[in-house]
Amino acid sequence: MAYSLDMQKRYRDFYKNLTKEFQSVQFVICNSTDTSQRVRLWGANSELSLSTTDKFTNRFNDTQTIAVGSYPQGMVYNPANDLFYVVNQLSDDVSVFNSEGVVLHTITLASIPFTISYSPIAITVHTRADSPNYGEVYVLSSIRDSISVIELDFTISEELSVIKRPTGFVYNPIDDSLYVIGITEANMFVIDTPTRVVEQRSIEGIPLSIGLDSYTGNVYIYIPLSREVFIYDTAHNRVGLIDQITKHITSWAYYPLAKHIYGILADDASLLAIDTISFVASQIPLEGVGGSIAYSESEGLLYIGETTNNQVLRLNADNEFITPYPIADFETGIAIHPTSGLVAVSKATLNSVTLGRVTNQEVSIKEGYDEYRQEFQFNPAQVKHLKIISSDRLMNTLELEDISVSGKSDRRFISIGNYNSPQNFLNVAEVFEIEGTVIDGLHRWYFTIPAQTTITLLIYYTKLDWFDVLENELEKR
Repeated sequence: MAYSLDMQKRYRDFYKNLTKEFQSVQFVICNSTDTSQRVRLWGANSELSLSTTDKFTNRFNDTQTIAVGSYPQGMVYNPANDLFYVVNQLSDDVSVFNSEGVVLHTITLASIPFTISYSPIAITVHTRADSPNYGEVYVLSSIRDSISVIELDFTISEELSVIKRPTGFVYNPIDDSLYVIGITEANMFVIDTPTRVVEQRSIEGIPLSIGLDSYTGNVYIYIPLSREVFIYDTAHNRVGLIDQITKHITSWAYYPLAKHIYGILADDASLLAIDTISFVASQIPLEGVGGSIAYSESEGLLYIGETTNNQVLRLNADNEFITPYPIADFETGIAIHPTSGLVAVSKATLNSVTLGRVTNQEVSIKEGYDEYRQEFQFNPAQVKHLKIISSDRLMNTLELEDISVSGKSDRRFISIGNYNSPQNFLNVAEVFEIEGTVIDGLHRWYFTIPAQTTITLLIYYTKLDWFDVLENELEKR
C-alpha cells in the first residue's frame, strides 16, 4: 500500500508527538503451538495465567530420517568440521552426515572390507582445540580390541591396540588422553593422544562403564561385582567412592551447569546423580527405562532417552524435568549439535538416524511483562495509542474487559481489521480506538493469537493517580 507524502508526514508527526509526550512499553508474545491460542493480559488482581490453555505438550519435530549402516550405535558431533559421526556395529563402518541429513562419507574400518570383524560399539572425538589432534574421531571396536583413528580428511590413520574386549572409553581434554576399559581385566588403558604412549593403570575390579567429568578430568568407573563407582583424578589418585549402587550403570553424561555427572541405571526407571564436588549421590526417578543420555549445550539441559515408552526427558540444573516429548521407536544413541540444538537419534533395528529439534509448545511473553503487570496493578496507566505488529496474521479482535470497583464487568470489542496498516511487508495495526483505556489490577485484555505467530504490542501511555481513578469509578456508579 502506497501513502501520499502528506500522509507520511502526518504519520511521522503523530509518532514524534507520542514519543515526546507519552511513555511507552513494548511486549513480544509468541505462540509456538500448532493451534490458535487465547491470550489474556493485565488484571494482576486475579492472578490469571497468560494463556487460557492449562498445559502444553512439547513435540519432537522430525526433519528427516536418513539411512546409515547396519545396526547404528553410538554417535558423536565433531566441532572441528561441524559434522556428526555414527558407528554401525554390524557393517563395521562409520557414517558421516551433516545437519541437513546428507550422508557425506561412509568410512570402512577394515582395509579390506569384510575380511576382519570389528564390531564397533562406541565413538568419541578429540575436542581440545589447542592440540594438533583436534578433531580426530576415535572408534572403539569390541571384537578387534582396537581404536581406529579417523582424521579430518575421513581416512583412518592408524589402529591402536587396547585392552581385551573393550566396553567403553572417553576422551579426557584435561590431560589430552583416551581412557579405555574392558570386561576381561581390572585395568584401564590410558593413551596419550599426541604421543600414543599407553599407560596401564590398575583399578579395583573388572569395570562395566566409564564416565568423565570434563571440567576436572576425573573419571568415574563402575564395578558391577562390588556395585561401586570409583572416582580417579588424572594422576590416578582415588578421590571418591560411591557404594550401594542398586543397578548396573550403562552410560554416563556430565552436566556442567549442575556440576553433576549422571548415570543411567540398567533395567530401572531411575537415574544416578553424583555431585562432582562433594561426591554425594542420589537417585532421580524416570518415567521409563533409560537407554542413552547426552547434554544439550544450546539449551543447557540434559537429555535422557527412554526405551520403554519411546520418549526423551529433559532435565534442568535443579534436577527438575521439563515436559517430555515422544520419539517414535527410540532405541540407541543421542548426539546434539551444541549451537543449533539439532538432535540426532540412532535407531539400530531400522538402520537409520532421525534428525529433529524440540518444539516448545507454549505461549510466552518477553521483555519484562510481569514486572509491568505488577507495576500497573498499583500504579495504573491510561493508554493513548496501541500499535500491533504481527509476524504472520493479525488478531481479529481485541476484547477489553472493564471491571469496576464494585466488581461489575463490562466488555467491549475492537475490530483490529479496521486498523490494518501494512508497513514494510509486516502486518501492522494502528489502534486509535483504544485511547483512554485503563491498565491496572482489574482491567484485562483478551485476544486470539494465530498458530506459530509472534505479535509485538507497542503501548503508549501516561500514569494515572489512583484517587482520580477511584473518583471516576464512583461517578460511573
